[in-house]
Amino acid sequence: MEFKRFEALIEKFPQVQIFSTEGEDLDRVIMHFLNQRENVSVMSEAIQRKIQHALAPFWQQRFISLHDEEAPLVRNLLLNKKFFLQTDRYIDDVPFPLTDPAKLPRALEIADLSESILNRKLLSLSNGELRRVLLARIWMESPKWIYFNDLFGGLDPEYRVHLAERVAELAHDAHDGAGQVNLVVRLAREDELFPGIPAFVYANKTFMQYAGELPSEVAKPKFTKAELKDYEIVKLTRKCHPEQTKCVEGSQGSLDSAPSNLRIVEQQVANNSISTSPNGGVYPEPVERAQNDTEGEILFDLKNVNVQFGDTIVLKNLNWTVREGEHWAVMGENGAGKSTLLGLLTADHPQMYCNDITLLGERPGHGLNIWEHKAKLGYFSPELALQYREDLELLDVLCTGFTPNLCRAENITWEEKAKAREWLSYLGFGDPTVNVRKLSPIDKRLVLMARAAIRPPKVLLLDEPSQGLKGEYREKIFHLLDLLSKETTIILVSHYEEEWPPCITHLLRMPKFSLDSPSTAGM
Repeated sequence: MEFKRFEALIEKFPQVQIFSTEGEDLDRVIMHFLNQRENVSVMSEAIQRKIQHALAPFWQQRFISLHDEEAPLVRNLLLNKKFFLQTDRYIDDVPFPLTDPAKLPRALEIADLSESILNRKLLSLSNGELRRVLLARIWMESPKWIYFNDLFGGLDPEYRVHLAERVAELAHDAHDGAGQVNLVVRLAREDELFPGIPAFVYANKTFMQYAGELPSEVAKPKFTKAELKDYEIVKLTRKCHPEQTKCVEGSQGSLDSAPSNLRIVEQQVANNSISTSPNGGVYPEPVERAQNDTEGEILFDLKNVNVQFGDTIVLKNLNWTVREGEHWAVMGENGAGKSTLLGLLTADHPQMYCNDITLLGERPGHGLNIWEHKAKLGYFSPELALQYREDLELLDVLCTGFTPNLCRAENITWEEKAKAREWLSYLGFGDPTVNVRKLSPIDKRLVLMARAAIRPPKVLLLDEPSQGLKGEYREKIFHLLDLLSKETTIILVSHYEEEWPPCITHLLRMPKFSLDSPSTAGM
């Protein structure tokens, strides 16, 4: 069964899930239809982008938002009778849909947030926290149409399960006529499809019925673990699975298709060792002090680091050392401080001055030159992608990676331009003259990640690099990272267990100390 028109699909299936990696094109199709309807609620990256563009002229402003007394609060977004997104840089003359304050307790429970979140500034929220607040708002509205675009993007594993169960309940109630709601869910990952909801695949401007078998229950995290009370460091070891006779050679992808300047000798790569956890899942075995290895110079050294905004504790007594030759994955709940940690490492966070931190051999306030420091780093985050406003061709975007600036680079050599062209070709961008503003959000992320890595930097920092990427893009990025790891230290944030390149040697798991999210243990 297939449909050429979304109108025909939604008429036949009022509750539908659509698996597609062509998010931008599909979003245009669905929004064109919904813009002609009334009582529509939407949760999408476009809404996040609009909020963040309106509130911040640059992505680092989130770290200093505490000092903006006029910045809107979460309670304004959720409880104001009419909420307009208006700042001195942005005016939206169309208010957000009305909300019902009586639905607030249920909405916060669905979003797994406590009432204390109401006093947080919108701009202070992490990428995942803002998505949760927008989800809460949908449950406070009274829509006839609901559209979730990339429902699980940027959300931590445990909350994804909780949200999936709530959306499944919503679809079930709507199907039985209790809610009379038309529901559309776009998913970027096939393994996150829902049970019991008609499923279609969108490709080549056609909706085709999903040919696979839907799961019998909502997807669970690959690994499960008891709630953290403190930071946990895991040293990831490489060895063969018991059923393998030899280790897996190479990394994802083929060296023959990689850019020639990255063709280096690869060592054997095998899967991380795992052990059975007390709650029945499997999980990498933790160690007491994995960072005590003394090979390689110390790049970052954080001692008893604390970051707090008002009453909200973000980091608490964090002790963490990163050495040359190590490659780290960082995981934790939404709001656990992962992006804040990266902000300290990039010297963007103002609270680095009141902590004992050493960044590439220099201390903030004691000789650290911020611009010289940034020149040694490559950096990517979803917030950076949302805020990126440069009007450049793709080749020029990648060439900015040879400098510490985002704007057009000067004095780029012929060799650097050739390298940028080769990388673009490898990633599937055949025309380097295309303007970056014409790319879909996912393609723009891919280009900005390549920009961060191309130099290559001394340290590469990636915040949720695989969010929203189709499988082939993830493989290409991870393949590049594995090759780059021979000369660059990599630190990446992920919400998906083991979704990182084979070169990762350590895992830092971060607890959430703030009171903005109650325990989900009983759900």
